[in-house]
Amino acid sequence: MEDIELKDISITEFEKEVYSYYLQIFPEDERKPLELIQSSCEKKYTKIIEILYKSELVGFMLLNRVKDKGYAVLDYLAILPQYRNSKLGTKALQILLEQEKESKGIFIEIEKVGLGKDTEENLLREKRRNFYKKIDFKKLNFDLFLFDVIYTPYLFSNIKDNEDMIIDEILNIYEAISGKERIEQNCKILKKLRFEEISKNNIKIAARVQYEIFPNSSAYSVYKSKIVGERKDLYIGYIAYIGNIPVGVTGIYEIPEYSDTAWLSWFGIKKEYRKLGYGKQILDYTIEKAKNLNKKYLRLYTFEIWNSEAQSFYKRNMDLGEYYYNDKEHKEVFDGKPKIFSISLCSEKVRLWNNKFINISEDEDSHEKSILMMKKDGIID
Repeated sequence: MEDIELKDISITEFEKEVYSYYLQIFPEDERKPLELIQSSCEKKYTKIIEILYKSELVGFMLLNRVKDKGYAVLDYLAILPQYRNSKLGTKALQILLEQEKESKGIFIEIEKVGLGKDTEENLLREKRRNFYKKIDFKKLNFDLFLFDVIYTPYLFSNIKDNEDMIIDEILNIYEAISGKERIEQNCKILKKLRFEEISKNNIKIAARVQYEIFPNSSAYSVYKSKIVGERKDLYIGYIAYIGNIPVGVTGIYEIPEYSDTAWLSWFGIKKEYRKLGYGKQILDYTIEKAKNLNKKYLRLYTFEIWNSEAQSFYKRNMDLGEYYYNDKEHKEVFDGKPKIFSISLCSEKVRLWNNKFINISEDEDSHEKSILMMKKDGIID
């Protein structure tokens, strides 16, 4: 691969030699307007690089930087279709990293694995992630919500910086390229959540957050009965925080006669934090806790009509879904078309629940009791 070369080109050369490939390779929703690229090149924020092999064009990169020898953002890296699977991309990136060894490092964004529209897209994202990991790019401890897409950031770093400094410099690059107002409106930093088990010290916080998410199904009596020791069977609840801000809840319980299965309890995220990837973080955390309890399966019930917003999330993240009907339940619960979603936590394929009794009606019965208890304990007026 000694015949591979990186060549800086002008915006005029980009339009003439590369732009048609750029339109062909990247879907419309991933492309920057040509005018934005032109403006950024004129301000010397963007460097356009051709990848040549034996003097033939085989690919291209766009590299953004504001500060000399600061961090750079690798905006696009593409190998032309006829030259793929020949390690040209790997070699080109290695050459770039060597050329940039005096800079702070190179930052990339990869569309978050697991949030693609289907299995094929998630496999493509996973392949892209593995490509960068092999070249020693390291995952950072936050995600990016950028123009309605969630990205996982990776960094090849030549120095040791804290993440707040990295974030500040990357945001400066985004703002220089796209404009401060546009970035403020379309970019959010998504921090890793931290979790606390619900206890006597934080039960009021948990109750308020849970009630805000589920105003028709308060969990307070369940939380309290577990903490004071009245409830003997498995129940563990958790609060999810961004920093010190409580943003969601989750929990695990079991139906004793089916001890191989954990059930998801009052899992939710406050409205203003939805569609930012936090729900997936909470679910992944709960799945790990259920595995640690040596459960084979995790299941949940929801209502197709009353919880319609959650359906697409569960379809993406659980193995299967099925409608539920059991004549021991209160008949009115079936107005909401209850569904059970299930996922395997082990090597065994998850099986349908097949309408075995799960006592959905119990939540309905405990709601009014919980409301009275919250009023008594000063949680709500």
